[in-house]
Amino acid sequence: MHVIKEMLRELLSSEPDGNPMAAVLVPIITCRDTKILMIKRGKNLTRSAGHIAFPGGMIERGENAVETALREFEEELGVNRSKIDVIGFLKTREVLEYRIKICPVVGVTDENNFSPDSREVSRILIDRLERVLTSRRVADWGANFECMGELVWGASSRVLDDLYLRIVRKYGSIKRFFSILRGNYARRY
Repeated sequence: MHVIKEMLRELLSSEPDGNPMAAVLVPIITCRDTKILMIKRGKNLTRSAGHIAFPGGMIERGENAVETALREFEEELGVNRSKIDVIGFLKTREVLEYRIKICPVVGVTDENNFSPDSREVSRILIDRLERVLTSRRVADWGANFECMGELVWGASSRVLDDLYLRIVRKYGSIKRFFSILRGNYARRY
């Protein structure tokens, strides 16, 4: 778990930027093949129903972005927030249709037992992070990705694209990043 945390931490910001109104958790699941978790939002929600997203919601009075992201992850997926190790932040993004600025909080966990809130989450998507990032395609509206066969677009794709671009700037390619990660993992374990 420490290898991926170290490699990601050097790519991330140590503080959130902007003045976000909402926060999401970008959950990285540590295992031999590093994974990412996304959700398909419930169809009866008032905002972004049925969209592929990261667990998250509006920042409540007295909360900061980290507290919101962890609270929402716990509420939506039934995982105690103490099982998430927050390692940094990606660039604040806007959900354009609602003009809501969201802060992406990156957290690492080895948890793989989820009890989703069926009203908020219609499906949990867990896919290899490498597969998701290498699925990147650029369209007229920007980059989009695929997670477990579902199209990721909008604010969630902009969050993933920020991670993608940070990795490429530092390591030259997604393939090289994961090659180094696997090599470091093999040497340590």
